[in-house]
Amino acid sequence: MKRKISLLLIMMLILSTLTNVSATEETVVNEEAIELLEETETEIETEVETEIEPLKLSIDEAVKLAIENDREMWKLNDKIKQLQDARRRGSSAKELYELLNEMPLGTSDISGSEYVEFILAKNNFYSKTDELRTKEINKGKEQLLIGIEIGTKSLYYNVLVAEKTIEINRAKLNKANEQLRVVNLKFNNGSATKAEVLSAEMAIQQAKTDLDSALDDLNIARLNLLNNLELPFDTEFVLTDTELSYVPTIELDLNDKIEKAKQERLEILTAENDLELQKIQTHATTAYYTSNLRQHKAAKEELKDAELNVPQAYKDVELDVRKTYLNLIKAERALVNMDKTLELAKEAARINKLLYDNGMATSLEVLDADTKLAETEIGRYKLLVAYNMSKFAFDNSNLLGSMKSENSGDGQMQSRP
Repeated sequence: MKRKISLLLIMMLILSTLTNVSATEETVVNEEAIELLEETETEIETEVETEIEPLKLSIDEAVKLAIENDREMWKLNDKIKQLQDARRRGSSAKELYELLNEMPLGTSDISGSEYVEFILAKNNFYSKTDELRTKEINKGKEQLLIGIEIGTKSLYYNVLVAEKTIEINRAKLNKANEQLRVVNLKFNNGSATKAEVLSAEMAIQQAKTDLDSALDDLNIARLNLLNNLELPFDTEFVLTDTELSYVPTIELDLNDKIEKAKQERLEILTAENDLELQKIQTHATTAYYTSNLRQHKAAKEELKDAELNVPQAYKDVELDVRKTYLNLIKAERALVNMDKTLELAKEAARINKLLYDNGMATSLEVLDADTKLAETEIGRYKLLVAYNMSKFAFDNSNLLGSMKSENSGDGQMQSRP
């Protein structure tokens, strides 16, 4: 009997142990499941948080990006280094020239062109070139910054125009769909002709075509802007400066702008520097070569050209400022006229719709009025952009002009075509 009781106690103990182990294992499994669930939720939250949002791009930020990535700016900095190297070469030539003067005549095998170079160095041609061309490069930087800004704004506005065109064309398509619905109702009750139905359907197809074209234009405009900013072509962005305003031009002082341009434009600075340096070059060449030699005559002609280029530069700058002014006046006049045209187009669309509702106009007249209104709205927005660009160009006409970018033989820079 005692043995049976002992066996029963052992069996109960074993069952109790197995139950505890099972419960423990279940608890562990549950804890692992909870941890896995929490990790999964954390990963999902992280993915949501790290989801790439479109780049919000203001016009100032776009200009800043364009300036940072512009290669011309890097080239201008390289030009300064090259001029400094030319100045060092000139100093060495000047020292050699002084040594040559101390030597007896006929003991040197220096060629004529090399001797002219030594004369140039003696007359501080290289240091003068470094000084004047560095001023040009610094002025060129100012000009380049304005040029980058106007170019970037133009591309930015092109995207805005495309987006506005899509908006207007979508509205036109909605109107065309509504007009077709009304025409079909009238056709079913016998108050509209099949020709009106066909005209309404054609209007829808044309609106779809215009909308598709506007979408393509937007894609192209976005690619051009991304390329200018050196951003990947698949970059998603949203323009934040979408409002364009018309600020009338008042009290424009053309003469003051012309005088300011004559003092600040790079073309005039370059022409005057060219003349100053050419005087030194001509002096050096004519000092070595006699008047009957080709080098002597060529140096005289080059000096004459440099003298003529100065007044021509002043004339060209004045012409450019005057043309910029006239372009601004022309753009403003066109915008003001388009505002009046837009008012008439809106009124025409309203009246035609009213007449149609009262049976006094055809659906074709309504569709034609809506189409003209959409075209006028798009045209007005484009003219608003053109006016803002023309105003920016005139406001900066004292700096805008042809850039200088390439070196010639004596450290001088040639005009970029």
